[in-house]
Amino acid sequence: MSKTTTLLTVDLGREHDVVLARQRARQLATQFKLDAQDQTRFATAVSELARNAYQYAGGGRVDFWIDHEEPATLVARVSDRGPGIARLGDVLDGRYVSSTGLGIGIMGARRLADTFSAASSPNEGTAIVIGKRLPATVRATASAINAAMGAVAASSALDPLLEMQAQSQELARTLAHLREKQAETDRLAQELSETNRGVLALYAELDERAVYLERVNELKTRFLSDLNHEIRTPLNAVRNVAR
Repeated sequence: MSKTTTLLTVDLGREHDVVLARQRARQLATQFKLDAQDQTRFATAVSELARNAYQYAGGGRVDFWIDHEEPATLVARVSDRGPGIARLGDVLDGRYVSSTGLGIGIMGARRLADTFSAASSPNEGTAIVIGKRLPATVRATASAINAAMGAVAASSALDPLLEMQAQSQELARTLAHLREKQAETDRLAQELSETNRGVLALYAELDERAVYLERVNELKTRFLSDLNHEIRTPLNAVRNVAR
């Protein structure tokens, strides 16, 4: 098998094609067994990049393929023949965000992807490639790819309402996941706070012990000094009598 296997292409000529690109990205992510969160991340990243190509470059295309280099990766390449991005390096470094929001979409897609690369030339267009690694249990064999593509081809034609419902469900799952993460963060923060209180109590106890030991040592020193004095006084008297 070659190092890559082409899956499908979506031409971005109409606004509905942006929705179609998202739908195809989600369907492919589902067929190749990405978990629910990664399905949403991949579909959202493709949608953001496709919208950029449609809005800022007047159109483009999205090519999907499987990269068989270990670990196998589901890849999407969003390309256009627009004016290019003059400050792409600054955008990727986080030093520049355009007033139109182009930089936000690119950086958002970058954060959602496992792999990312971008190239842009003045008046020659932009190409951005993102990838999501397949689970270790998934084998992207020829038969598995054929089965996945058959399932995608057999899926219903694009219905914007159904796609919006799917996006709403994805958003609801994401919000639920964030709530779980927030609850876990709150629990860990509570445990950390209790641990900190325990550490502070321990330090306070150690400080008290240190003060106590210092007082004991002072009393011991004073006692030995007094004892030495009390013993030396009669001994001197005895020595004088003996003389």
